[in-house]
Amino acid sequence: MKKVLQLIFLVIGLTSCEAQEVNGIWMSYQNYVIDTNSMYTSGNEGVLIDFDNQTIGTINSDSIVKIKIDMKKSRLFMTTDTLNVDFKVYRKDSIGIDFGQNMMHVFRPLNLNHKLNTEKKLIKDFLIKNKFEKINGEIDIEFSDKFFFRDVMFEKPIKKNALINKSWDDEGYWLVKEIKQNFFLIFTLDQTTDQNIYQILSLDECKMELLQLQEAEFGNAKITELKTCL
Repeated sequence: MKKVLQLIFLVIGLTSCEAQEVNGIWMSYQNYVIDTNSMYTSGNEGVLIDFDNQTIGTINSDSIVKIKIDMKKSRLFMTTDTLNVDFKVYRKDSIGIDFGQNMMHVFRPLNLNHKLNTEKKLIKDFLIKNKFEKINGEIDIEFSDKFFFRDVMFEKPIKKNALINKSWDDEGYWLVKEIKQNFFLIFTLDQTTDQNIYQILSLDECKMELLQLQEAEFGNAKITELKTCL
């Protein structure tokens, strides 16, 4: 993710979008390796581009960087750098960007029509204070209020919470992201796997309903909810 954040200070060349309308907030997920025979860097999903407000950021941070978008010239750029990256729109529903790490970032527009009448703190409290049924009946997890140990070890300024995987005797991390009163749950089951990304559709005292955006660990076994009540 660090390398991707460095690429925020960039000039992005856009292609094939001059005649297409691109708006709203787009997020990269379900990225793919370009050349499977070469080294690549995974785990960099969750980059956010806001075409309306012309900003770029990541799902792991609330920090954003202002950019300029010239749709007539099909260019998105910052004046602080000269790096160029190709940007291509496919049928208005996905955008591919090669950030130079042998990984194609696939951006998709977010559906922000699932606003919840709550706050991020209340969602975090719900996750921390409740014990949930095992994921797919197999994996017992706990959303801890402690910091993820690797963030503490490397003295990261923004620290994620620890996710305790009791079934694997391992530790991942979790966080909640808010975008225009829409909320997203991101977590990993161990230290190195790609992120599982869900949009939170509803929340009551017994369960959290989820929409899968990216599930790294579970294959075809989609998680649709976290239940705490029998």
